[in-house]
Amino acid sequence: MRPHGQNRRRLLLAAAANLLMFAAAPARAQHAGDNPVTAADDAYGLTLGLESVGLYSAGLVRGFSPQAAGNVRIDGLYFDQQGGLSNRVVEGSVIRVGISEIGYAFPAPTGIVDYNLRRLGGDTPSATLIGNLGPYAAHGVSLDVSLPLLNSTLLVPVGVAAQVSTATPYGAYPGYTSTIKSAGATPQWSPNDRVTVRAILDWQQTTAAKTFPIYYTAGDFLPPPIPTNFRGQDWAEGRNVTVNLGGLISARLSEHWSLNAGLFRSTVDAPVSYADLYTDIQRNGRSDHVVVGFPEQFTGSTSGEARLTGAFGAGDFRQQVILMARGRETTARYGGQNAVDLGPADLSMFVQSARPQFAYSVLTDDQARLWSAGVAYHVAWRRRIEVEAGVQQESYHETVAMPGTIPSDVSAHPLRLYGNAALAVGSQMTLYGGYTQGLENSGTAPSSAANGGAVLPASKTWQLDAGLRYAVTPRFKIIAGVFELEKPYFNLASNNIDERLGLQRGKGVEFSIAGEVAKGLTVNVGMLDGGVGITGPNLAAAGVGPVAVGQPRLIYNAAVNYALPWIPKLSLDASVLHFGAQPESVDDRVYTPATNQVNLGGRYGFTALGHKTTLRLQAQNALGHAVWTNAYTPGFFRYPGPKTVFAYFTTDFP
Repeated sequence: MRPHGQNRRRLLLAAAANLLMFAAAPARAQHAGDNPVTAADDAYGLTLGLESVGLYSAGLVRGFSPQAAGNVRIDGLYFDQQGGLSNRVVEGSVIRVGISEIGYAFPAPTGIVDYNLRRLGGDTPSATLIGNLGPYAAHGVSLDVSLPLLNSTLLVPVGVAAQVSTATPYGAYPGYTSTIKSAGATPQWSPNDRVTVRAILDWQQTTAAKTFPIYYTAGDFLPPPIPTNFRGQDWAEGRNVTVNLGGLISARLSEHWSLNAGLFRSTVDAPVSYADLYTDIQRNGRSDHVVVGFPEQFTGSTSGEARLTGAFGAGDFRQQVILMARGRETTARYGGQNAVDLGPADLSMFVQSARPQFAYSVLTDDQARLWSAGVAYHVAWRRRIEVEAGVQQESYHETVAMPGTIPSDVSAHPLRLYGNAALAVGSQMTLYGGYTQGLENSGTAPSSAANGGAVLPASKTWQLDAGLRYAVTPRFKIIAGVFELEKPYFNLASNNIDERLGLQRGKGVEFSIAGEVAKGLTVNVGMLDGGVGITGPNLAAAGVGPVAVGQPRLIYNAAVNYALPWIPKLSLDASVLHFGAQPESVDDRVYTPATNQVNLGGRYGFTALGHKTTLRLQAQNALGHAVWTNAYTPGFFRYPGPKTVFAYFTTDFP
């Protein structure tokens, strides 16, 4: 497939960015009793320890990426994430979308990714040791310790980890390994019962990261079948260092007023990285082989937020007034890549090539600032009615200096509004609805465009959603909702100018079924039936179809966990992830069939040398099903990877 309206440079930058973000995210912290299926309140997305459950993730909510949109929080405070957070400092994350955004001040379209800092130990020292094996050749060990100091006034969670990972931006695959080391701490100081201060110190280093190949066909057809073994170049190994630093303060100022604030610094520095591309693929498997080298790429951001919250009322009627100020300043240096043609290739055969000499060019400088101030009001009556509304004044400015072009800048100063409401109907059912506006940057035009290097206008977005939650029991809930969201659509027009051509509009129906349906039997089922369409004048003439690339209409993730009553320490589980058929070309002429990934496993809790321990075993992609796809990426790859086994043990001390 030739991606319409995008040049090779844009695709390469996207591929490299995906690789760096994924490689910087090692296995998450875990505790012996952790199980995301039994811990989740809904089926929209929970990461806990080494595992995740639910319909959505940090990179995909309702067809879009909240992470790319800047909708990331740490303990509820605004955080402009550039490099992945290690789980030396976070326990995991929750996706807040739909009814879970009610009562969450200043929400955003496509939801919020809310990271949770590592839990604190008690008055005595504690530790968690984790050893993991798989998928494929992956293995590693981590140790997280919590030390109480100064009679628990100062608590110091600290951890280290070393991993050989088989994770890529596209899933786990055999042979595509990277070595990841991480160290972090989240000390907390509580001088009295009114003030709490917490710090974040997080460092990760990724080395020897094998580059995953991506495939582009010469027309509207899928690549031919290829072997699933390692097909990367041995010398194409990237490396990067990610650092996340921060401080948070929570203070009760008076009977009614409290302050919460956070200041963060997030950087990712990649001295070397590569993209491995098979282009112009013919139906018989003949292609061109191109490898792209990138010089040092760097992104750093300073961000933060301060909130002053006033709480008034008691008993049946409670009110909150929230005053907020937040901002970020981001500096990025990227580009300068050199593409080297390694000659013709045949996909039925694999050849290791000698490392070529790369001649890098000048980097692009990108500076962006965002400042926002807002006020919100929330009122609740008798746990029956909740109403909230808020407004933000935003000021956004970005300047990009691409080599060989005149520096370009763009500014925007919109008002953002939101309003949500929830109504309890009886003791078990709650109705909800809401409207939220957003603002996102749109990137820059590619160098091949007539306006190459120009900063594209900031995207104003909005989202409507409504639905109901029915609590069958306090531990088993069903949620059903509908939503519609809209974002501008940018691409190359017939005059070769990268500009707004129309709108991306996502519509769908969501379902969440989560909780214990019978004693020992817990389910977590999330489903999205919808899609992202593209509308605008003259799109057909530009070769743009009505459905966005890589957007399946039906997605569901269903998981079940059963604790055996005759062996209480043993539980069995199964899950299936389904992606429906989806367009793989911009003109919608190529579709990939639906695919399912089935996982089967179990966990056994026991005492080892007097300490609580859990052994986890899982067969991943047990049916071995895989298809060609380019879901949310700029090229084709096989998904999921071959059958494999994943195992780990977790021991808590004392």
